[in-house]
Amino acid sequence: MIAFVARYGLGIVLALAVLGKARNFGAFRSSLATFGLQGRVAQMGAFTVVTVEALVALAAFSLVADDLVVGVTGTCLGLSFTAAQTYLLVMGEQAAPCLCFGSAERASARTFGRAALVLLLGLTLWGAAV
Repeated sequence: MIAFVARYGLGIVLALAVLGKARNFGAFRSSLATFGLQGRVAQMGAFTVVTVEALVALAAFSLVADDLVVGVTGTCLGLSFTAAQTYLLVMGEQAAPCLCFGSAERASARTFGRAALVLLLGLTLWGAAV
């Protein structure tokens, strides 16, 4: 039951993240300048983030994908997102909004919590699969 909740929770959170970014892809791409990514590099970075999120969300809802694979990839995304949110929190007012779920909300305990949720769900699924 824990694996079921973690797997589908991860899928829902990532699907919402993909929809938010896709709704305002240009703004999401521009927000990557905070991390030093501009121009074509930002375009490729934004495309890669959205694609990986979408693939992991699809895998979470797939009957074919293994819990371990979904857990490991979810954990990797969660680590990346949590690191990005930590960076934004440290930067403070200088940082642009991450547009993680399509909102212009600046980094906060709330955005950090969402990133940590992806990490927690990935770790939970990974642990349940081992």
